[in-house]
Amino acid sequence: MTDQQENRMSMFLSTQKVMQENQAKWAAIPALVQVNADYDAGLNALKAALNTQVKDLRGHTQDKRKAEDTMIALTLKVSGGVMAWAEVENNLGLAEQMNVVVSELRNYRDAVVAERCRTVHDQALANLPALADYGLTAADTTALLTAIVDYETLLSLPRMMVTIRKSATSEIGFLIRDTMRLLTRRMDRLMRLFELSDPTFHRTYTNARIIIDLGGQKAADVPAVA
Repeated sequence: MTDQQENRMSMFLSTQKVMQENQAKWAAIPALVQVNADYDAGLNALKAALNTQVKDLRGHTQDKRKAEDTMIALTLKVSGGVMAWAEVENNLGLAEQMNVVVSELRNYRDAVVAERCRTVHDQALANLPALADYGLTAADTTALLTAIVDYETLLSLPRMMVTIRKSATSEIGFLIRDTMRLLTRRMDRLMRLFELSDPTFHRTYTNARIIIDLGGQKAADVPAVA
């Protein structure tokens, strides 16, 4: 969010507060009731977009590590049984393929480690009937496949979150422009009804509509209020 957008958001909230605190003064004017409802809806949409924009990935990183730990533990369990069976069957190629250790898996890139674990799953599934005596069942291969899918799903989330954030950033710009247009072309005009009948209320509203430069340089009056 840019400094200008922060300044406008601060003004939006101040204006909303003034309208809420003085609802009794304008509640009998249908056009003001409607514009205030539209304004509140716009601010709610803006807050939602801001919340999406500021989400971080710390929780995702922790979830991914936990999912990887589960996947690796299950892979070691399954590969051990398959390797032992392959040795007995003198299938040295398969035995070597199933010779999996933690350090090997930890050194792979994210997508590669998932593919390595999937290879173990596929070999176990293909030879499952022969593995019962080695302590492996269909439940073990199912659990491993589930862990792999869960891990791969988490791998795709950062890219998705970046895309969502970019979309939210664009949406924030549109929502701020729409909200400013609503204020300057509708609410500000209707608030002129109180300039003579309730100058205190009108002045309070006008003051709220001043955009304060949070960088500390200057305050800018909104022309349509004057």
